[in-house]
Amino acid sequence: MAESNQENKKIRGFAVLINSILTPLNENKRFKEKFRNINTKILLNASNLNHAAIIVVDNGLVRVESIPNKPKENLKKQKIGWDAFLEMDTQTFLAIAMNRLSLLGVAKMWLTRRVKMRGIRKLLILLKMFKFLTSYNS
Repeated sequence: MAESNQENKKIRGFAVLINSILTPLNENKRFKEKFRNINTKILLNASNLNHAAIIVVDNGLVRVESIPNKPKENLKKQKIGWDAFLEMDTQTFLAIAMNRLSLLGVAKMWLTRRVKMRGIRKLLILLKMFKFLTSYNS
């Protein structure tokens, strides 16, 4: 029985990529100190893939889970309880994560509806996490 629970918790698709990017933060003492009072859930949906990633920040620890993004009802706020939502294609996510796309570039994509966002204040937490990864490699 416990084994089937482990299989259900296995992350898939896009969440694997996000997990590999964010997991090193759990070993960084400065990150843990800075994010120790933050509890939030951020849903990242890569529109061109089959699974979305849910980033859970819980008192300085980051955990990533996956959820099928079809049907769209799986991603509803009422069902998952996310605080922020970001949807775009995979290439755009990677460009943001690697600091190759500026906030101005993201804003342009948002205006042309290639990027969907909800909970912009909470999304700033994600941006800080990515900046922490690129500027504080230790």
